[in-house]
Amino acid sequence: RTVANAVLRTAAEGHPTSDLHPGVRIDVRDVEVAETEARTQAAVVLLVDTSFSMEMEGRWTPMKRTAIALNHLISTRFRSDELHLIAFGRYARSIDIAELTGLQPRMEQGTNLHHALLLAGRHLRRFPNAQPVVLVVTDGEPTAHLDPSGEPFFFYPPHPQTIALTVRELDHVARLGAQVTFFRLGEDPGLAHFMDQIARRIGGRVIAPDVDGLGAAVVGDYLRSRRGPRRG
Repeated sequence: RTVANAVLRTAAEGHPTSDLHPGVRIDVRDVEVAETEARTQAAVVLLVDTSFSMEMEGRWTPMKRTAIALNHLISTRFRSDELHLIAFGRYARSIDIAELTGLQPRMEQGTNLHHALLLAGRHLRRFPNAQPVVLVVTDGEPTAHLDPSGEPFFFYPPHPQTIALTVRELDHVARLGAQVTFFRLGEDPGLAHFMDQIARRIGGRVIAPDVDGLGAAVVGDYLRSRRGPRRG
């Protein structure tokens, strides 16, 4: 069987809010992925960048639609899977789908992927027998991390300590066996270089969709992960 393209369109339409304009649908016509009958439980973590640049560059609403679509798909077709959402800007926090749907952008600086990966690792450790899947949506290099007191530290261009701590948490997540995919939005060469390096380091993937194709890219990669661990 294949997952119908209408799944995502239904998801987008079924959650009306002031931010998600009625009638605007995620185009997933390119997503045609066969389901497997035998599958294990997956612990899925979707990390979404909520820094102000996402709003400024027109990526805020597509990010929300993507999260709603993935939540809808998992809750209706892959109910044994556990989806956890993490929003990260100057700091990161776990967030449910209803809160994310109504979330408004804040004019604050910082892309704290370090904190987001820290929370992701904590969540994955709660499901040691599940297949760990980490999906990261962002449009900027890491520019913030948590200091020893738990406060966010921001610096631009990215501080070497921010990069080092972010990579360390990514290594921790990779050691849990997680399949990690980065969805790079925009054409920032610094971000492209950083993502290519860390993806090679952990055997992850980098996908650079246009903003209208974000939903299809994220859902398509999740479905590929459910067919089994990637090889090579």
